Amino acid sequence: MEGPASVEAARRAVFVAALEQAEQFTEAAANAGPATRPVQIFYALSQFGRAIAAASSLLAKDEWRLKGHGIGTRNIDASQGLALVEVIPAAKGALGGVARALGVETLEPGAPIRLGELWRLIPEAHRVPLTEAQGLPTMHFTPAGSIYRGDEIWCRLSIYPVPRDVRNRSEMDRSAVEKFLANYPALVGWSHTPDAPETILWHQRGNGEEEELEIFLPSALTIPVKPGEDRVEALRRATLYRGPSDAYAFPALGNMRGPVHPILAWWGVLFGLSILARYEPESWAEIVDIDSSSSANAVEHLLDEAITVIPHMALLAILGVVDR
Repeated sequence: MEGPASVEAARRAVFVAALEQAEQFTEAAANAGPATRPVQIFYALSQFGRAIAAASSLLAKDEWRLKGHGIGTRNIDASQGLALVEVIPAAKGALGGVARALGVETLEPGAPIRLGELWRLIPEAHRVPLTEAQGLPTMHFTPAGSIYRGDEIWCRLSIYPVPRDVRNRSEMDRSAVEKFLANYPALVGWSHTPDAPETILWHQRGNGEEEELEIFLPSALTIPVKPGEDRVEALRRATLYRGPSDAYAFPALGNMRGPVHPILAWWGVLFGLSILARYEPESWAEIVDIDSSSSANAVEHLLDEAITVIPHMALLAILGVVDR
């Protein structure tokens, strides 16, 4: 491995120790039940974050030495629903340090975010939704070739899931789709069918609560286009999640200009769950009670997925900062 951690002894020591602890925390989480799993898997992510920072050339001097979690909580009372519990990103600390190490925008400091909002940003969470979670969803981003209109090239793209409510509102107000997609930096410049701008290409999927929408992105390519070049160009706009073709459009939250990075979304969710498990054990026990809690399935599913997703994301992030 190249990068600062390969040539600076102090960084290398932190990198190796953080990865060792992250591995052990992940193994502990895999062997734990939902009562304590969020604590172990959050600390695994925290240590992976320290390894990412140590490996990143974007952090100079001692900036790569992360301190604190970089996030706090508000409204920790989950009696009104887990989705309403809030986390608050801080101006300093590990959350922002990891964002800088990755070269992405951090979550807006001081702006409370409900766990329900962050939950909607995690792709794996879509399969088992959290009760009462509301907010902008992360949408799968699927390039599907190009169309040519004179000298212009447009990349065809499918995005899913778009909430059914957006389609319903668009039938009365055509700007509803425009307002919704304006939250997604990857989709800047999009258009409905270029030669039929009044046509909205909806495709119903799933249980009817979500839709697939076909849109078009302006291309900077020139004719002739090499095979696959249009797909590569489109994917450069997206956030790659767990592989080179696992692409998503993540929204911006609050005053953010860029999309939320998936590691930061996971950081916020797992931190909030770990705080509940540690400091509100009675409340947490009720949340994960599969016989009585409407949130238990969603929580257990998310924590099960985290065991695999967190190490995978961390590895890709480390490779990304080293190759930068």
